[in-house]
This record gives sequence, C-alpha cells and structure tokens, in this order.
Amino acid sequence: MPDLALSDALIDEYLKYKFQDTYNTNRVRKLFKYIQPFAMRENNSWMSDPSMPLQLENDPLIEIVDTCTDEELVQNTLLKFMITDNHSTTNYKMLNINDTFEKLQPKYGATYPNARDKNKAQEHIKFLLSDANWIKITDGYIATPRIWRDNKRLLSDIIPNIHIDLIIIGADKTSKKYILSQSEENELKSLMTNLKNIKAFKIDINTHDRYIETNRLKILLSSGLEHLSSSSNKDFTYIVESKQ
Repeated sequence: MPDLALSDALIDEYLKYKFQDTYNTNRVRKLFKYIQPFAMRENNSWMSDPSMPLQLENDPLIEIVDTCTDEELVQNTLLKFMITDNHSTTNYKMLNINDTFEKLQPKYGATYPNARDKNKAQEHIKFLLSDANWIKITDGYIATPRIWRDNKRLLSDIIPNIHIDLIIIGADKTSKKYILSQSEENELKSLMTNLKNIKAFKIDINTHDRYIETNRLKILLSSGLEHLSSSSNKDFTYIVESKQ
C-alpha cells in the first residue's frame, strides 16, 4: 500500500523532473518536502508510452495501481491524503503544498519505551538547539519540587551555554505562581553562566502539550521534560517540526 496520493498535476511534474530537462523548480522543491511513496493510476497519460512501465518499475516512490477515482485512490493509501498544489472542496483530505497555513506537515521523531538509549534523544535535542537564537521551553510541571533537581541538570546538559535568551513557560498548578522562583532562576544562571537572560512566564490555561521551541524549529514532547532524562523509565517521544 502506498503512503499517500499525488494529484495528477504533481505526478506530471515529478515525471518531468525524472525524465525531462524542463520542469518547475519551485514546484518540485515544495513537492520533495512532503513526498513519500505514492500511487500512480495505470491510466495516467504517461503510461501511454509502452516503455514507461518498465522505466518506472524500479522507482522506489511510485506504485502503479488500478484505474479509480481520486477518493478511492486516497482511501487506498496508508496516510489517507493527497498532495496537491491547488485548493479543493472535495470531502477527502488534501495537503496543499502552496498553503502556508497547512497544518499537516512532515515531521521527524523517535520513541523510547524506557530509559534505554535516551541519551541519544538528549544528544539529538542538544544538537538541534546548538545554533538557536533563543530557546523557549513550555512545560507546566518543570519546576515541580520532586523533579526540579533532575530537570535543571537536564537543561544544563541540552541548552547551549551561549549569549541567548532562555524562556520558560509553566506554572505551579497549586499556587498558580510563575514557574520559577528567583532562587531557581539563579540556580540555572549558575549552571549556564553565559546565557543572556532567563525569563519565566505563566503558562496559558489552554496549553497542555510540552514544547521546546527555537527561532528555527519546534520540538513536541509527549510528556514532561523529566522523562527525557535517563533516570526515568517512562516512555518518551519527541517530534521535530521545521519552521522554515
């Protein structure tokens, strides 16, 4: 089963890129941001060339399927949507590569079912943050007394000790106070002496998910920051989304 479907226009553009010298560079660049193995109907106009089935046989992205409607095509994909470059009113999911407000985005992530190998996640996130202009962490429980000691140690391990702002969004759910006391801010400053500023703000009442965010990317955390630590045996997943 192919992962997704492509509109006929984007299949045409992909095959022009593959077999011809003339194609829309901008269109292809956007397409390759989203592309996964996709379905191509056997009655596609390109298939009128008798040599085409053989030429496409070893293409890892294309799966030739029977003639069907767009809706049937989407239904027979794993991810249940079609990539297009124009707006549609059809009742199945379309992902428009030209829509800057498109919510469905390609993301990279990893899941760790227990404490094993969580150091790999820590090192990856540390590297992701290494060239940030600022870093914002949203976690409503980050300063909970029983886990603050582990969290501040983890922060000092993954946050680059450079002249940037560190912003922490959260709240003590009992007292409704700002997330960090002055003494807790001072503890972080003593661990990361080169930070420009440490700023603390109260979490929005509608915010539930945990995030690490920079000027370039956003990292969704499946649970509290403490479960990124190797001392936690709870499962942990993180998903990285580019802002660019």
